[in-house]
Amino acid sequence: MDNGDLMLAICFVTALVVMLTCFFLYVLFLQRNKSNKFITERELMKANFNEQLLRSRLEMQEESFNAISMEIHDSVGQTLSLLKVQLNIIEQKEILDKVLLSEAKKNAGKAMSDLRDIAKSLSTAHIHSLSLMEMATHELQRINAVGIIEGTLLSLGEEKPVQNEKKLILFRMMQESCQNIIKHSGATRLTITILFNNENLAIKINDNGKGFNREILAGPGSGLGLQNIMSRALVIGGMAEIISGIDEGTTVGITVPYN
Repeated sequence: MDNGDLMLAICFVTALVVMLTCFFLYVLFLQRNKSNKFITERELMKANFNEQLLRSRLEMQEESFNAISMEIHDSVGQTLSLLKVQLNIIEQKEILDKVLLSEAKKNAGKAMSDLRDIAKSLSTAHIHSLSLMEMATHELQRINAVGIIEGTLLSLGEEKPVQNEKKLILFRMMQESCQNIIKHSGATRLTITILFNNENLAIKINDNGKGFNREILAGPGSGLGLQNIMSRALVIGGMAEIISGIDEGTTVGITVPYN
């Protein structure tokens, strides 16, 4: 091999090494960008999750305070008013009415019991101790007590525990769906079905109301909170589907993994 061929071989090998090095650096650059993008997306998802969790907690607190205010006014307030009347009657009578006194003691006990239940409902630990089925049961009891809509809860499969943070957001999504039905659907019945599969949890909330045109979901603001339900499902790693039609009722389907 003469000097010319040697130089050509050296140049070729050098160029090949430079090209391979550049290719390696390019791949490394892409991998690093991909890794940084993944970290950024993960941090964004975490921030969105925390935001949705905080919002759900605040909204649930607001709902709880409203319910507690009504409970104090309608139940405890009326019981205490009746107790006051009974005590006044007892005070005015010359002879002690033991039957009336017994009724007054029962009303005092009922008021104390109701106040204990209200105090318990304000406890975060108490809320965390409830299962998703128990939370849904309490919500439907509250709805049925109003007497406008008949609510039914169904479950399929063996109930599995759900992380407290995810459970709060899921329950708030169910609450929001039920409130949409009460406010906008004109329905007389709603059903919540919870399906416990092996790997994921599926929730279906459907009503027999007037329904709506699904094109409303494509708009920037539906006014029904439906977009909010769908975005919350994505934040907890799941998905939400909304099926509706004019005079066909509405079904909200939510599917999320347990972990």
